[in-house]
Amino acid sequence: MDINTIVLIVILIVMLYAISEHLKDKKSVAEKNREQTLAEKDEISKEEIATYGQVQERKGQLLSLINDNLSEHPEESAQLTEIIEDWADLKIEAFQNRRSWVRATPTEPVKK
Repeated sequence: MDINTIVLIVILIVMLYAISEHLKDKKSVAEKNREQTLAEKDEISKEEIATYGQVQERKGQLLSLINDNLSEHPEESAQLTEIIEDWADLKIEAFQNRRSWVRATPTEPVKK
């Protein structure tokens, strides 16, 4: 073997090593992203998502409870009623946002 062949073999070995290390790095980044996505999906699946009807039913129950038990405290009753109204609005908005996200189709980027 002459020197050119030896140099070529060494260069090929170094290139193969560099490529394998690069692929290992990409694989670890991809695996980290995959684990993060799975954790987010798991967290989202554990969220308590209520439908509009369920929220309205629970809201009615809570407002009825406030009217029955706190009628002699109108200021506190009004504050609790406002809190329940806000809670119901947020729950309904969360349900609608989740549904719109699921139904949304990917949009194409705007070309300039």
